[in-house]
Amino acid sequence: MAGNKLIIVGTHSTETRGGINAAILAYEQGFAQQNIEFIRVNSHSDLRSRLLTWLKAWFQILQLSLKYRSQAVFWFHCGPWFSLTRKWSFAIIARLFGCQTVAHMHSPTLHNYMAHQYGQYLLKLFFVPFDRVIALTPWWKAQLVLFSLNKPIDVCANPVAEEILSAAKLALVTPKVQCERKDTIVILSMARLMAGKGVEHVIDAMVILPERYHLKIAGEGPLKHQLIKQVALLNLQNRVTFVGWVDNTLKHNLLQSVDIFCLPSRYDSFGVVFIEAMAFDLPIVACNWGPIADVVTPDVGLLVPYGEPQSIADTVEKFVETYGDYHLNGPKRVISSFSSSVCCKSVLKLFDLEDNKF
Repeated sequence: MAGNKLIIVGTHSTETRGGINAAILAYEQGFAQQNIEFIRVNSHSDLRSRLLTWLKAWFQILQLSLKYRSQAVFWFHCGPWFSLTRKWSFAIIARLFGCQTVAHMHSPTLHNYMAHQYGQYLLKLFFVPFDRVIALTPWWKAQLVLFSLNKPIDVCANPVAEEILSAAKLALVTPKVQCERKDTIVILSMARLMAGKGVEHVIDAMVILPERYHLKIAGEGPLKHQLIKQVALLNLQNRVTFVGWVDNTLKHNLLQSVDIFCLPSRYDSFGVVFIEAMAFDLPIVACNWGPIADVVTPDVGLLVPYGEPQSIADTVEKFVETYGDYHLNGPKRVISSFSSSVCCKSVLKLFDLEDNKF
């Protein structure tokens, strides 16, 4: 796919929260480090009117399409249905003027859409104006192949921001106290507190685990009050702490202060938070579902069935017994596979834009 103007279209990288904006920000950092020229179009912001942001982006894409035509590569970062609708309306315009269009699929709900009749029909309509598709992991690519998507499909992992990469490099030279030497072992669950993330099952596992295990829950979301009630009903107030939403500085301090990361979620398309936990050399308990197994491999963590607190508790205790087996595996993997420079080189090669420098 040849072109000489890379145009990134997606949610605002600093005015929104979540995995997509974190990935886009990391890509932008990587391109800037390599002096690769790109143009940014913000299709959504949590701080601005959705409709006005959509219209502004639409007219911006129209202008860019008219200006660059076949020389432009539009790289659309796609989330759930509303995001897909926005990107479809943009891609139609870009294709009308001969631009190249790429759909980078980020949402865990994609699997649900492919499983239902009406969702399948709408997805097939969505993919019409795109030249090719990028999946986050090999599992996602396999699902799109089974969906009979008649487009070229590539796999590109999400990168992490430079501060996470720096944490991974620091972890390689920083001694770490082994869990078995500690009186208190701290588990961290960090996510948007919503259905499918599995945080309620981690709380249930705390009843099974001995008293020296403590849990910190970072994040906000619609299930927070329900989770607080669950903790009270189980009389775990002294062992479970709700930290709330954490910004980057607080997040890094939190990741440095805990021993194990636990998020048995089945609502993640990739899970940048798992990569962040790896960077801080934390063994990971994750859910044995779909793309998660592509990210949380046996060298950095263990997978459990969704909704089984006993399995979570058993795995946590196993980590304590074998903590040294995971030491430094996470930081090494982040540096080798998820740095912005590595991921940017992958997409630049795909777009044939490696020589497109400032």
